[in-house]
This record gives sequence, structure tokens and C-alpha cells, in this order.
Amino acid sequence: MTIDAPSPEEILRAAGAKVEEFKPLKQDAQPKEFPVDPPTSEPSDQPDVQTDDQADGKRGKDFGKLRVLSIQDALRAPPRKHLLGGLIGARELSLWWGAPKCGKSFLLLRLAYGLALGQGMWGRKAKRCRVLYVAAEGEGGFAARLVALRSTMGDAGDFFHYIAQRVCIGSPSEQVDDLIKAAKAVRAKLIVIDTLARTFGDGDENSAQSMNAFVEQLDLIRAATWAHVAVVHHSTKEGSSSRGSGALVGAADLIVQITRGTDKQPNRATVKAAKDDVDGAVLAFELAPFDLDPGQDGEPRRTCIAEDAEAGPAPGKPLSANTANALRILNDLIAKSGKQLPQGIDWPFAKVLGVSKAKWAQECESRGLSMAEKPQDRNRVFRKAAGELLNRRIIAVRDDWVWVVRSDEFDG
Repeated sequence: MTIDAPSPEEILRAAGAKVEEFKPLKQDAQPKEFPVDPPTSEPSDQPDVQTDDQADGKRGKDFGKLRVLSIQDALRAPPRKHLLGGLIGARELSLWWGAPKCGKSFLLLRLAYGLALGQGMWGRKAKRCRVLYVAAEGEGGFAARLVALRSTMGDAGDFFHYIAQRVCIGSPSEQVDDLIKAAKAVRAKLIVIDTLARTFGDGDENSAQSMNAFVEQLDLIRAATWAHVAVVHHSTKEGSSSRGSGALVGAADLIVQITRGTDKQPNRATVKAAKDDVDGAVLAFELAPFDLDPGQDGEPRRTCIAEDAEAGPAPGKPLSANTANALRILNDLIAKSGKQLPQGIDWPFAKVLGVSKAKWAQECESRGLSMAEKPQDRNRVFRKAAGELLNRRIIAVRDDWVWVVRSDEFDG
């Protein structure tokens, strides 16, 4: 079975846009983004991430279908790479969940379209990559949202493709092979599944067996395409967790909860769990209205574009003991061995001292921030403390640097 997708020109015309009348984006209309060097050429057909064999010959020793690796193999392993700095890792699996009307689809489309242009959000560096967006829910308004992004951010051209129909990924997995073929054809390194409910198939979301089968198909897609797969999912009625079995939560490298803002506050994407990045980061965004050209009936039309915003600190809440200790250790470390931050756009104008994130983590470990027995538990305590400081905007993090923004909330 093949998937018939409209051409970009048909997409734009269906949304009421006159393709030939689009003008080049003015310089002053460009959104403020963290500087990313423009690609010198389009990506090749080779994977963005090396396989074990490509990195340094064949690593490990095979025993049937199993490969046993050594410490030396770990030292030769290729480094982890990001599509969006500190958040979306190449070839990984992420889950983005929230209640209806919280803006999760708007946010994922903005992130995906931005990556197709090489533009990030929240000051995070982006690696330009090709995108395939499975718009299995809300196909009717998707073209209009894409027109709005093209008008505001520029034309992503051949770096962005999408499928505007229901796709069966879960059992009986009727379109998985077609989806893989389509992703390979457009050389996608980011595949967005929007939403799980519209691609789950005949299974029961509450069944661990059905959810595991769905995850297996996602893993198959990742293995075949070398792409990051981002899944958009609904929350439970109570909004306390993602809907259905926790098998997908357990398999995801990144889990982000999206909530709607209240009392004129922006919407929030909160990092609930991250593979090797800081947990707890709050990424605020707003839905900015965008007026489209009137339809054939002359009626005005409007859609929205997700834009990053300032989350602001949580006022009046004292720091936890571990967080206060982590901040104290960071201040001591900067005072003893801090180095001046790089100068440039999106960096502090004043001469501010900082240290590497790894050095801070090592200092917290050596000074006993956590007395947990297992290294992973001690690391979890550090990541939680770092996330709280980041959310409260007491510290700032960029690239491999961390520094103290203010200490007025430090009452430890």
C-alpha cells in the first residue's frame, strides 16, 4: 500500500495561499534565534550518526545475534549528537504529551519546521535536518499552519515534508513499511508522529502488550531511517500523566509534558525525564495569532504559531536542601576556577565567569551532594537540583557552560 501525499504547491494552494505571490522574507522579520552557521551544502544520503562499525571498525564480539562490548569499545563509541541542543537527540525516541488544546501540536510543528531551517528555540542550537511530519490528527488545519510558518520563518523547501492522513503504525502496522520508504526517500532525520491515538491501530492503549508492540514499530522505524522519532500523545482526563500503558514512557529517551498557561502566563513544555540532559527544564511558549489570506468565500482566516517565551521563576518557594547545596558548590567552584564566558550574541555582555557542566557535576559528586549508593541515583539527584536552579533562572546553561545568573533566591 502506498501513501499519496500532496505536493508542496498543492498544500499551499489548499490553504488558500498563492504560491507565486510569496515574497522573500525581510531581514528584520526573522525571529531572534541562537546563531547557527548556515549549511554549506545539503546533507548527503549517509546517516547523520555513525554506526558502531563505521566509527572504528567492528566493535565487540558477536555471539549469534548478540554483540558483547568492552570498556575499550565504549571509549571508541561515537559521541551522542543533538538535533536540538540538550533536548532532541539524534536517532532517539521522545514523547510529548498534554491535555487537549494545550498547544502540543503547534509546538511540535514549530520545532520541526525550525529544525528544517536550522533554527532552534529557547536559545538552543539546532542542527539543520530533513523532517517528515505525520499529521494524522487535525489534517484540515495543518496546511494553514504550515503556510503561516513559511510566511514568518522562511521557506524550508525540500527539508520539510508531511503526510496528511491517518497512518497505522501499531497493530496491524499496515503502513509502517510505507512510512519507512517515505522517510528514506526524503532522507528524514526527524519524524513526528502526531498523534499516537491516530496511529495506534487496533490495539488497546491501556494494554502493555499493545503499547510494547507500538514501541517495537517505532524502534523499527528508527533503526531503518536513523531518525529521531517524536510522538505526540494525549494526557489522562486528570492530566497527571500520559494516557494508556506506561510502556512508551519507559522506552522514551525524552519525556516532555505540555501544559496550558493560566492567568496570562505562557504555555509550558516541562522536561519530565531526559536521557543525559537536565531534567525539569521549563520551556515556555506562546501561541501567536497569524492572519491568513481570506478563503474563497471571502471570510477571514486565522491560525497560530508557537513562539518561545519567558517562563519566569516560581516566586516565594525556598530551594530544597540538595538544590541549595548544588548552588553553593557551583559558587565555590566558580570562585576557585571559573573562566570567562565566550563573548557574542546571546551571551552575557558583562565579564561573567562560569565552569563546564561536567566539572560542576564532578565537584558535586566528590563533595557528596548525594549519599545514594548507586551512581545513577546520585546522578539523578544532581540533575534534579540543576533542573530546579535552571527553572528558577538562578543559573543559566549554554553549550557546555553553566554560570550563576542571580543569587537573590538563594536562601540556603
